[in-house]
Amino acid sequence: MKTTTTTMGLRTLMVLMAVGVLAACDSSPELEVRTFSLSHLRPHEAQPLIEPYVFGDREGAPGAASATERGLTVRETSDNLDQIERVLAEFDQAREDVRLHFQLIEANGFTDQDPRIQEVESELRKIFQFAGYRLAGEAFVGATDRSDFAQHIAAESGRFEITGSLFWLQPGVMRLDGVTLVAADSNGSYLRTSVNIRAGQTLVLGSSPKAESTATLLLTVRAEAVSAPAGQ
Repeated sequence: MKTTTTTMGLRTLMVLMAVGVLAACDSSPELEVRTFSLSHLRPHEAQPLIEPYVFGDREGAPGAASATERGLTVRETSDNLDQIERVLAEFDQAREDVRLHFQLIEANGFTDQDPRIQEVESELRKIFQFAGYRLAGEAFVGATDRSDFAQHIAAESGRFEITGSLFWLQPGVMRLDGVTLVAADSNGSYLRTSVNIRAGQTLVLGSSPKAESTATLLLTVRAEAVSAPAGQ
């Protein structure tokens, strides 16, 4: 049996195909453009937060986001723009001031426990295998978001200086960048590191042989967020 297609049938088929194309076009979501101003976050810090809500690979109506001097301009659906607004409102907050407690600890064959480092000694023994530890010196440093800090530590064996910078990554998490411990008298560098740290957390930043000694110097830090007094 032969199947034939009439001219009327071809026209009907073309009409149906055209309707299908139009229906597909009509199914593309309607996009809006909205600019979000940022008070505390930098644009490059905010962009990763909103990426889950910007669909740049959407067929027919891709979303997009671009950074301005103090904000973000986003093209997306109204629902996604509303979600982005909520995310930015959560994270674009004033960052608390921070107090950093540095402890310079000498590790060697000490047998007596030093009560001044009782909180960190148990953690040190999990990482290192020294016979004992004692506090060589400590310092408290106040820092704000995106600030540099420098503080001297007076120890029995000399003076040391700690330098570095701090910035908040997200609520509760900050980064200590380029933390450096040097001997203030000779400018000899003992260690340099960068770490992420949570508020209330204590970290061992590193260790270095003590000059002209069999001992090893360990540097620890505890970070505490300090809320500003009411009215400020």
